[in-house]
Amino acid sequence: HPRVLLARHCCSSAPAATRPAAAASAKEAVEIEVEAVDIIARAADGSVRDGLSLLDQTIALSGGSVSAQQVRDMLGLANRGAVFDLFHAVVSGEIATALEQYRAMYRDGVDPIVVLKDLLELTHWLTRVKVAPDLIKEPGVPEEERVRGAKIAQDLTMPVLTRCWQMLLKGLGEAQIAPVPLAAGEMVLVRLAYAADLPTP
Repeated sequence: HPRVLLARHCCSSAPAATRPAAAASAKEAVEIEVEAVDIIARAADGSVRDGLSLLDQTIALSGGSVSAQQVRDMLGLANRGAVFDLFHAVVSGEIATALEQYRAMYRDGVDPIVVLKDLLELTHWLTRVKVAPDLIKEPGVPEEERVRGAKIAQDLTMPVLTRCWQMLLKGLGEAQIAPVPLAAGEMVLVRLAYAADLPTP
């Protein structure tokens, strides 16, 4: 079962960065999955006001129990496991698989720009794990992410990770101003996948 913050102890059990949202859930007498709080905190990008606003919206739609999937659906976010799958397909040069996964996310209502941002964030996290492996043990990192993240960070070289970062960052900027963001995102993935076959500098 997903870890859940209950009203009676959510403030003490939640990570410090997510306590405002957890405390709000206690006042509202709702149950909220720990992963849901983490997603809201990331989406708020450091703004307590934005985080509480997002939590209010989620609670209003939830009927008293907030799950991570409900938050993802509301924000148009991809499942974290799907982002890992997509990243793995891209860096493995499996472009047909990567494009189908990207399209599947889009059909599920995920914003294609958000997927690129998620890939960028994942690349940053994997780079940090490559440099400092103990980061994988940070509170709030699900077990599946720890296992998959450790393997990917070990398998990929630092030049490959930094090249992914640079190409995703440039591609994100292009996709944000493109008339068809989905197509622009696909071209970013194609470039990344073919670059994966190139020798590192």
